[in-house]
Amino acid sequence: MKKYKIFSGKYQLSKKLGSAEVPAKESMFHADILDNRGGTWKRCAFISRKTYDEVQKEADNYIKGVINR
Repeated sequence: MKKYKIFSGKYQLSKKLGSAEVPAKESMFHADILDNRGGTWKRCAFISRKTYDEVQKEADNYIKGVINR
């Protein structure tokens, strides 16, 4: 079984600057494609796109394509 998790791109500041996370200046969204064939969820793919809808569509297509092979 496969699933995905979508999140927005961020930068992590250095320890000198407090290690805070700040949003990326140019908006990017990422999807972790996860697979649990071995009994634990592990990343099997990573997708980046400029909009949430684009990355969601690509993640859905990736999962459908892999399952239907």
